[in-house]
Amino acid sequence: MNNFSLWFKRLQRREQNMLIAMTSVVLLTLFYLVIWEPVFKGAALEQEKLQNQKKILSWMQNAQQEVDQLRQSGQLISPQFANQSINTLIERSAISAGIRSSINKLDSDGKQAMKVQLKAVEFDKLAQWLGKLQNDFGITPKNLTINRLEKPGMVNCRITLEKNAL
Repeated sequence: MNNFSLWFKRLQRREQNMLIAMTSVVLLTLFYLVIWEPVFKGAALEQEKLQNQKKILSWMQNAQQEVDQLRQSGQLISPQFANQSINTLIERSAISAGIRSSINKLDSDGKQAMKVQLKAVEFDKLAQWLGKLQNDFGITPKNLTINRLEKPGMVNCRITLEKNAL
Protein backbone atom coordinates (compact mmCIF):
# COMPACT_ATOMS: atom_id res chain seq x y z
CA MET A 1 0.00 0.00 0.00
CA ASN A 2 2.94 2.29 0.74
CA ASN A 3 4.31 1.75 -2.75
CA PHE A 4 0.96 2.79 -4.22
CA SER A 5 0.83 5.93 -2.03
CA LEU A 6 4.36 6.93 -3.06
CA TRP A 7 3.57 6.29 -6.72
CA PHE A 8 0.31 8.28 -6.46
CA LYS A 9 2.03 11.25 -4.74
CA ARG A 10 4.67 11.39 -7.47
CA LEU A 11 1.99 11.91 -10.13
CA GLN A 12 1.08 15.41 -11.21
CA ARG A 13 -2.12 16.87 -9.74
CA ARG A 14 -3.94 16.59 -13.07
CA GLU A 15 -2.96 12.89 -13.40
CA GLN A 16 -4.09 12.24 -9.82
CA ASN A 17 -7.52 13.79 -10.54
CA MET A 18 -7.82 11.79 -13.75
CA LEU A 19 -6.89 8.57 -11.95
CA ILE A 20 -9.44 9.29 -9.18
CA ALA A 21 -12.16 10.01 -11.75
CA MET A 22 -11.41 6.85 -13.77
CA THR A 23 -11.30 4.73 -10.61
CA SER A 24 -14.67 6.17 -9.58
CA VAL A 25 -16.16 5.39 -13.01
CA VAL A 26 -14.79 1.83 -12.93
CA LEU A 27 -16.08 1.25 -9.38
CA LEU A 28 -19.53 2.68 -10.21
CA THR A 29 -19.69 0.55 -13.36
CA LEU A 30 -18.70 -2.56 -11.42
CA PHE A 31 -21.27 -1.77 -8.72
CA TYR A 32 -23.97 -1.33 -11.37
CA LEU A 33 -23.06 -4.48 -13.33
CA VAL A 34 -22.35 -6.77 -10.38
CA ILE A 35 -24.91 -5.64 -7.81
CA TRP A 36 -27.54 -3.15 -8.98
CA GLU A 37 -28.58 -4.61 -12.35
CA PRO A 38 -28.77 -8.30 -11.29
CA VAL A 39 -30.82 -7.41 -8.22
CA PHE A 40 -33.36 -5.38 -10.16
CA LYS A 41 -33.47 -7.75 -13.14
CA GLY A 42 -34.00 -10.63 -10.73
CA ALA A 43 -36.74 -8.71 -8.95
CA ALA A 44 -38.45 -7.91 -12.27
CA LEU A 45 -38.16 -11.54 -13.36
CA GLU A 46 -39.62 -12.78 -10.08
CA GLN A 47 -42.44 -10.24 -10.39
CA GLU A 48 -43.20 -11.56 -13.88
CA LYS A 49 -43.17 -15.14 -12.60
CA LEU A 50 -45.53 -14.12 -9.81
CA GLN A 51 -47.95 -12.56 -12.31
CA ASN A 52 -47.85 -15.71 -14.45
CA GLN A 53 -48.50 -17.88 -11.40
CA LYS A 54 -51.44 -15.65 -10.43
CA LYS A 55 -52.90 -16.05 -13.93
CA ILE A 56 -52.53 -19.82 -13.72
CA LEU A 57 -54.11 -19.85 -10.26
CA SER A 58 -57.04 -17.78 -11.52
CA TRP A 59 -57.52 -20.11 -14.49
CA MET A 60 -57.36 -23.17 -12.22
CA GLN A 61 -59.90 -21.68 -9.81
CA ASN A 62 -62.28 -20.98 -12.71
CA ALA A 63 -61.76 -24.50 -14.03
CA GLN A 64 -62.42 -25.91 -10.56
CA GLN A 65 -65.67 -23.96 -10.36
CA GLU A 66 -66.69 -25.36 -13.75
CA VAL A 67 -65.80 -28.89 -12.65
CA ASP A 68 -67.79 -28.47 -9.44
CA GLN A 69 -70.80 -27.18 -11.39
CA LEU A 70 -70.58 -30.11 -13.82
CA ARG A 71 -70.35 -32.58 -10.95
CA GLN A 72 -73.34 -31.05 -9.18
CA SER A 73 -75.44 -31.00 -12.33
CA GLY A 74 -74.40 -34.53 -13.27
CA GLN A 75 -73.19 -33.22 -16.61
CA LEU A 76 -70.12 -35.08 -17.77
CA ILE A 77 -69.62 -33.38 -21.10
CA SER A 78 -67.52 -30.24 -21.30
CA PRO A 79 -69.61 -27.28 -22.49
CA GLN A 80 -67.41 -26.90 -25.56
CA PHE A 81 -68.66 -30.31 -26.79
CA ALA A 82 -72.25 -30.11 -25.56
CA ASN A 83 -73.62 -28.55 -28.75
CA GLN A 84 -71.61 -30.62 -31.23
CA SER A 85 -73.35 -33.39 -33.08
CA ILE A 86 -72.63 -36.97 -32.15
CA ASN A 87 -71.42 -37.58 -35.70
CA THR A 88 -68.81 -34.81 -35.42
CA LEU A 89 -67.59 -36.05 -32.05
CA ILE A 90 -67.31 -39.63 -33.30
CA GLU A 91 -65.44 -38.58 -36.46
CA ARG A 92 -62.98 -36.32 -34.66
CA SER A 93 -62.28 -38.77 -31.87
CA ALA A 94 -61.81 -41.64 -34.35
CA ILE A 95 -59.26 -39.56 -36.25
CA SER A 96 -57.35 -38.71 -33.07
CA ALA A 97 -57.49 -42.35 -31.93
CA GLY A 98 -56.07 -43.48 -35.26
CA ILE A 99 -59.04 -45.71 -36.17
CA ARG A 100 -60.91 -43.53 -38.68
CA SER A 101 -59.69 -45.68 -41.59
CA SER A 102 -61.28 -48.72 -39.92
CA ILE A 103 -64.77 -47.18 -39.89
CA ASN A 104 -66.63 -48.95 -42.66
CA LYS A 105 -70.09 -47.55 -42.03
CA LEU A 106 -71.48 -44.65 -40.01
CA ASP A 107 -75.27 -44.29 -39.91
CA SER A 108 -77.53 -42.04 -37.90
CA ASP A 109 -79.87 -43.79 -35.50
CA GLY A 110 -81.84 -40.78 -34.32
CA LYS A 111 -80.60 -37.35 -33.25
CA GLN A 112 -78.42 -38.55 -30.38
CA ALA A 113 -77.28 -41.98 -31.62
CA MET A 114 -75.08 -43.45 -34.36
CA LYS A 115 -74.52 -46.94 -35.68
CA VAL A 116 -70.86 -47.55 -36.40
CA GLN A 117 -69.32 -50.51 -38.18
CA LEU A 118 -65.56 -51.00 -37.94
CA LYS A 119 -63.54 -53.49 -39.99
CA ALA A 120 -60.11 -54.82 -38.97
CA VAL A 121 -59.52 -52.48 -36.06
CA GLU A 122 -57.00 -53.06 -33.27
CA PHE A 123 -58.92 -54.10 -30.16
CA ASP A 124 -56.74 -51.96 -27.86
CA LYS A 125 -57.32 -48.83 -29.95
CA LEU A 126 -61.04 -49.59 -30.07
CA ALA A 127 -61.21 -49.91 -26.28
CA GLN A 128 -59.27 -46.68 -25.77
CA TRP A 129 -61.51 -44.88 -28.27
CA LEU A 130 -64.69 -46.08 -26.53
CA GLY A 131 -63.28 -44.95 -23.19
CA LYS A 132 -62.44 -41.52 -24.59
CA LEU A 133 -65.92 -41.20 -26.11
CA GLN A 134 -67.50 -41.98 -22.76
CA ASN A 135 -65.18 -39.93 -20.54
CA ASP A 136 -64.74 -36.87 -22.72
CA PHE A 137 -68.01 -36.61 -24.63
CA GLY A 138 -70.60 -38.60 -22.68
CA ILE A 139 -71.10 -40.97 -25.62
CA THR A 140 -71.76 -44.52 -24.44
CA PRO A 141 -72.19 -47.84 -26.23
CA LYS A 142 -75.78 -49.00 -26.38
CA ASN A 143 -75.30 -52.21 -28.37
CA LEU A 144 -71.92 -53.75 -29.09
CA THR A 145 -70.89 -56.77 -31.15
CA ILE A 146 -67.23 -57.67 -31.51
CA ASN A 147 -65.90 -60.47 -33.73
CA ARG A 148 -62.32 -61.65 -33.38
CA LEU A 149 -60.26 -61.89 -36.58
CA GLU A 150 -57.53 -64.42 -37.32
CA LYS A 151 -54.84 -61.78 -36.96
CA PRO A 152 -54.06 -61.39 -33.24
CA GLY A 153 -55.45 -58.23 -31.65
CA MET A 154 -57.67 -57.37 -34.62
CA VAL A 155 -61.49 -57.34 -34.54
CA ASN A 156 -64.56 -56.34 -36.50
CA CYS A 157 -67.12 -54.36 -34.54
CA ARG A 158 -70.71 -53.18 -34.83
CA ILE A 159 -71.75 -50.69 -32.24
CA THR A 160 -74.55 -48.28 -31.51
CA LEU A 161 -73.29 -45.19 -29.73
CA GLU A 162 -75.60 -42.88 -27.82
CA LYS A 163 -74.93 -39.36 -26.61
CA ASN A 164 -76.19 -38.89 -23.09
CA ALA A 165 -78.76 -36.15 -22.62
CA LEU A 166 -77.52 -33.11 -20.71
